Amino acid sequence: MSQHDDKRRKLLGRLNRQLAYTAPLLALVAGGAVLQASAAGDALVADVSSPPGSALMLASNHAEGAAEAQAEAQGEAEAGAEAEAQGEAEGEAEGEAEGEGQAEAEGEAEGGASAKVARPEGYSPAYSETGDNPPEMLARGEALYYDTSLSSNGLACASCHGSDGQDMRYNETFQQPFPHQVAMGTNQFGMSEVHADEMVQICMVAPMAAEPLEWGGEALTSLAAYMVEVQKRVAGEPHDL
Repeated sequence: MSQHDDKRRKLLGRLNRQLAYTAPLLALVAGGAVLQASAAGDALVADVSSPPGSALMLASNHAEGAAEAQAEAQGEAEAGAEAEAQGEAEGEAEGEAEGEGQAEAEGEAEGGASAKVARPEGYSPAYSETGDNPPEMLARGEALYYDTSLSSNGLACASCHGSDGQDMRYNETFQQPFPHQVAMGTNQFGMSEVHADEMVQICMVAPMAAEPLEWGGEALTSLAAYMVEVQKRVAGEPHDL
């Protein structure tokens, strides 16, 4: 390869790598003249012994390559800006959706917790909260009071509140007739006061880690009736136990 061909190859390689030109200037001198290009302040000089047609072809290719590079760079910039704008919009939409979903989930969690232990709409208890419940109902309630199979963790009502009439771990509010305030109902379920059957359901769901009993079922009715008498006993009032 001649020295002139080698210089021309290097020059073409540099020209093809240019992506933007600040002050393009190309001077072509026919018949072995001088080829000069100014790109971003750099001057390139090479002796060219090729005929004028080759120099004109070089200039044409150089101009086309520069135009294509500039168009490609502009297209990439526009595509990048569009992608960034789209990404920001999608991010905002996802953030709003996530915030709304979280708020809905929190609201459902709070409402769902109390719904499990609060009396359902239209519910009418089959026991009396003032007393005078049938002895057989109280007997079933007392048996369930000691029944660990009601829980998922081996606890029974007696595990926390004593057995054989040794009542314990009741707050002062328990001395008031039902419905009254129960700390666990207020703190964990947002209930200002509870009925006897609601208190049973709270103990089933929280300490005993089980599902609530069937509303109106024999188990819940008997336990609630029994707890009415326990409340009277704790308050020092006459009871049927």
